[in-house]
Amino acid sequence: MSLDNVTFPDTGELPSNYDFERTLLIGSFLGCMTWGINFTIYGAAMYFSFIRLVHQQCSSPRYQWALMAYMTVIFAMSTTYVGTNIQANVDMYINHRDDPGGPLTYALLTFNTPLVLVGNNICPVISIFLNDALLVWRLYIIWGVIWIVVIPVIMLIASTIMGILLIYTSAQPGHTFNSTDAVHFGTAYFSVSLSLTVIVTLTIVLRLVYLQHRARKVFGNTPEFQDHYISACAILLESSAMYAVIGFIFLVLYNKNNAVSNIFTQLMIQVMCISSDLIILRVMIGSAWTAHMSQEFSSLVFNSALPASITEIELVEENSSTGSQRKLYDQNEC
Repeated sequence: MSLDNVTFPDTGELPSNYDFERTLLIGSFLGCMTWGINFTIYGAAMYFSFIRLVHQQCSSPRYQWALMAYMTVIFAMSTTYVGTNIQANVDMYINHRDDPGGPLTYALLTFNTPLVLVGNNICPVISIFLNDALLVWRLYIIWGVIWIVVIPVIMLIASTIMGILLIYTSAQPGHTFNSTDAVHFGTAYFSVSLSLTVIVTLTIVLRLVYLQHRARKVFGNTPEFQDHYISACAILLESSAMYAVIGFIFLVLYNKNNAVSNIFTQLMIQVMCISSDLIILRVMIGSAWTAHMSQEFSSLVFNSALPASITEIELVEENSSTGSQRKLYDQNEC
């Protein structure tokens, strides 16, 4: 088929819109890629959850079901977000590519439709709330004192209110996520949420690093304590540091109304869900801190002498064909 005689109608689109459209498309592709990672981690966490339930390895099945429900909800939010963006791209670049003003104009005119409003606004706000709530919960688990979460809870409530205002503002006729007034609410919303993440992240990191320092003095180079619970990998996963980095980059670009923020928007949502699922996956496989583990470990490392016995925490020796492997298990909680 020859395309020599094919002509395309002039939609009147401004060349300045091209960069915005490119970033929307690139962000959609990267969002789909990271959603695949999210799907894999979600599947692994659900698998280990069912294994623990079937073999009755959890003393609190309700707690287990609650974590599984949490993962399912946040995965549903991220899936809806990806699906909405795919459909929006099809409408923009295929179904309505010849509309006056081009694809971007069509996207702006349909921003407050139910499909886009639910998928692009409501689902991310719910996901961010759930992720922030999980971080506050992990902060309490790792520190084991209620006063440590007072300020984070206040910030969580404030960010939720700002998120609702962002949804309401961007849903008004003639408004979008990148409108001037929506950007004001959005900047405040993401600033509070990101500040909460950074504060909780640093507080968790400081606690784990301090416990690691104390553990070296008490247990020496015992790998069960250092590598299994307070290694660098554990610190990054427990503190959701990946989401904090991506969120900071997005906030700077979004505040400047830079088109590149479209790429980091979709990355941020998926990385946030991945971070939450990784934390729960560590809980399911027995590698994460539990409330009992935090209390027991803290009491051990702050004793002046080495503990004579460990009643609640067992060091189990497992011999395999590749050699002897040691694992530290908490037998009391999931």
